[in-house]
Amino acid sequence: MSDLVKEFGDKLRLKRKAAGFSQESFAAYVGIERGNYGKMERGLVNIKLETLYKITNALDCEFTEILPSRLKYKVELG
Repeated sequence: MSDLVKEFGDKLRLKRKAAGFSQESFAAYVGIERGNYGKMERGLVNIKLETLYKITNALDCEFTEILPSRLKYKVELG
């Protein structure tokens, strides 16, 4: 996967740990299969927007707290 997805996983892991959740308990709380959640943190999968909302609500945070900066990962358009 891309560096963008890996950085998201790293930020997600830090935020989850700061909130005091184990990977297993957080995955269960959010309603995500534990193996799939682990892949998110390792930067192996992209996630759906709906899943991102579940995660930010469960962590009581804003997207900007777990999403890498858009300026760091500019995408060529057109």
